[in-house]
Amino acid sequence: MNELCSVAEMIERIKDTLSLCPSVERTRDKHVAYVLRISDNHLSILKKRNKPPLREIILFCDRCGLDPMKIVMKCS
Repeated sequence: MNELCSVAEMIERIKDTLSLCPSVERTRDKHVAYVLRISDNHLSILKKRNKPPLREIILFCDRCGLDPMKIVMKCS
């Protein structure tokens, strides 16, 4: 059965995607918030509440040509 990952896992997967960019030494939550086009404070609140910003993740994946399912779904 397919389940959503935790918000922390989703953020780590986005960080892994961003770390492929050579201009960023270490990817932080604020970088993830920037590419999702939300404030880092808002991302922090969503992370604490484990409430994923699904709309923003889907828009980010659409802009970058990524599969959103690989970011939001648990692997079985």
